[in-house]
Amino acid sequence: MGGGAVLVVALIAVQSRQMRRYAWRWAVLAGASGGLVVILIGSSGLLPAAATQRVASIARNLRLFDVRTVDITGENFAVVERMAHLQAAWDMLTTHPLTGVGPGNFSPAYEGRSAPQAEPFGIHPWYTSRGHAHNYYLHMAAEAGVLGLLAYLLLLGLLILQSYRTLRRAAGWFWQSVAVGGCGIVAAVATHNVFENLHVLNMGVQLGALWGLLAAIEKNAYAQ
Repeated sequence: MGGGAVLVVALIAVQSRQMRRYAWRWAVLAGASGGLVVILIGSSGLLPAAATQRVASIARNLRLFDVRTVDITGENFAVVERMAHLQAAWDMLTTHPLTGVGPGNFSPAYEGRSAPQAEPFGIHPWYTSRGHAHNYYLHMAAEAGVLGLLAYLLLLGLLILQSYRTLRRAAGWFWQSVAVGGCGIVAAVATHNVFENLHVLNMGVQLGALWGLLAAIEKNAYAQ
């Protein structure tokens, strides 16, 4: 997930127009080549066992399936539990598509405590909520519906725009470096939230501070 931040920072760091022109092309080529090499080495049995298990774990986490059709084992327990929360969040969204179950109501809705005699969205045998779906975009949609998700995407888009404008206007190597780092943070959070809910770790506080810092840098650039 930090790869998104690394890629963004690397592309920003490329100052030459000619190199920028080919940056995306080389990034895609390197990614595709690297993936092919890993697949070939993995299929030949040359990868260490730890690396093979890690790749298999990532593949299992990305695969979509219905948890009600899976036999639970010690090996797949964590993956199935994660998918159960994702599936419950999706059910919340489809049941309340516009407004969701309400901000902060993921766990009460999951466990059937959101209203008297409410049916829980939790799936057997995971009746106790872990507090969030393991995808912030889906979690936001489950709690606030499509309207809330669109509002969050708008906020994220404005933050990306703010980062870009600050990067273009920052004066001096120090503030330019801060702006580059800010773009990396935004990219890291945006990509990592596809696989987890970083906001349960108070990332919103850091993002708020970052947004204020970027706005201050841009205002200072206008003043000069």
